[in-house]
Parts: sequence; structure tokens; C-alpha cells
Amino acid sequence: MLAEFTIINDPLRPSICTNLCSVCYRNNEHKKIGCCSYEPEFCLFDLAFLYLYYPDIYELILKNGQIIKGYNGIMLEMKTGLNQCPFVCDIGCVLPKDALPPLCRLYICRQAAIFGPAIIEEKFDEYFSSKEYQLNNLLNSKLIYDQDFTRHRLHNFITEISQTVNTMISGINRINLPIESFKREINIVDFGSLL
Repeated sequence: MLAEFTIINDPLRPSICTNLCSVCYRNNEHKKIGCCSYEPEFCLFDLAFLYLYYPDIYELILKNGQIIKGYNGIMLEMKTGLNQCPFVCDIGCVLPKDALPPLCRLYICRQAAIFGPAIIEEKFDEYFSSKEYQLNNLLNSKLIYDQDFTRHRLHNFITEISQTVNTMISGINRINLPIESFKREINIVDFGSLL
């Protein structure tokens, strides 16, 4: 099998993807497409970005998400009661690549990363020094989270802050993004057996 990795060097919403996810060795009746068996968590910057560029996706997430305080501050977690992410299908994620939360855009499991370029781990770590991460921290510093926090309050905050976010990101060139591709012939039986 030809293992393929693509790194999209978007200065605002970078991503890494591989075709190995579609043949994940963890696929079984309880988990589908490995990592996508978990619910995605959208941080404040994700929500502001979706509000500006993908309003239908934003509304769906706001309506169905559960507000949590997660690894990236205040987040909406898509609690579906299903065994997999609500956005995954047999061929992968149905969301546009830049609509995915950071973890979904940048994480490649160790078992797949073995077959990819060494730069994969660096690209994931770069998120924590990125403009996106800084903007998310800024938004979290402006929002007061308490026990009475509601979707309505969250939506009002996103609505109020969205123009500021739009101004902050408008100068970032996201046209003709540099893309790095890496391909390697692998024995599919080795996928998941190496740690």
C-alpha cells in the first residue's frame, strides 16, 4: 500500500492528513476510523472562525455541542451518544479541512506517523506557538466562564467578538497555500503492529 501524508501549511489553520486513517487497524464494530471514535472539541477560536466562514457548521455545533472547560479553554464538545464523531463517514471527515478543530487537523497517531516524515510531530507542536493558539488564548481571557454559562451567552460572545477576530485574521494570506506531500510504500500488515 502507498502511505500518503499531506501537510497544508496554512498560516492560520494548518493541517496534516494521511490516507492511513481510512484503513486504521482500530476499525471494528465499536470504533470506526480510529481516532474519529471520539467527539471533536471546538475551542473559542474555532467557533469564531466557523461563525465567520462556515455559519451552518457553527449553528449545528452550537445547537448540539456541550460546553466544557477543556485542554484549550472553553470549548464545545460534540456529544452525540454515538460511537463516533458525527462528522465522520466511511471515507473520512465530511467537514472542510480548515473547519476541523486543531486536534483533528494536526494529530496523526504514532502508529501512522512511523511511516510519515519526521516533521509531523514538529507540525503538531507548532500549534502551541501559532497565531491561532494565541488568538484562542486571547478569546478565553475575554470570556467569563461560570456555572450559569449557557449556549446563548457563548453565542452572544462569538457574535460580538467575530468582527474583531475577522479584522485580526484578514491580513493573513491563505491563498495558494504551500503543500508538502510525502509518499511511502508500506506493508499494510505493519500498520498498527509497530510501536
